[in-house]
Amino acid sequence: MIQNSQIFTLETLRRARIEFHNRLCMASESQEILLLKALRSDNVFSMAEFLFLLRNFEMDKEQERLGSYLEAHNVQMKELIDNSEKRLLLGLDIQRLKRGTFSPTQIMKAKANLTLPRPGLDQADIQRLTVLLFSPETGRRVLGQLESAGFITRESTPYQNKIIQSNGTVEREFARYLEELHESFRKAVV
Repeated sequence: MIQNSQIFTLETLRRARIEFHNRLCMASESQEILLLKALRSDNVFSMAEFLFLLRNFEMDKEQERLGSYLEAHNVQMKELIDNSEKRLLLGLDIQRLKRGTFSPTQIMKAKANLTLPRPGLDQADIQRLTVLLFSPETGRRVLGQLESAGFITRESTPYQNKIIQSNGTVEREFARYLEELHESFRKAVV
């Protein structure tokens, strides 16, 4: 019986994830084959989860909430820098973790970006926040793929940064993915 429940769980997770990626591909403004392939990647899935959490916890709208999140992120980075066992387990080096840490000025700037006429997070800030998921270059590339699909915009500012704004598609589809998983598991228990 355990084996069957494990197979059911695996099949359910795979099916829901495939459907998530299918819906992203169908919603993409570009149907270019390499972009559609990229939209099916683990990195896009991880970025979608990150964007979903940002929106769900309203960290992309409230300055104080974002500030608290960035401070907690810095604490996590410091703990990893100081704990070689955990750091090695994750396969991360100190330099990468330091690049993922926010200075006090960067925290103030990130909070101020939420007060712009078109509020959003700086691309560099997103790269810092996702440093445990992938390298800053990979983060930039994934954001570029989401932009090519029409899911986000990257608006350059006079301060030489790029403000990221999501149209909500990725977050909605990730929420739908979670709802489908929840419903499948709920039905299996009944």
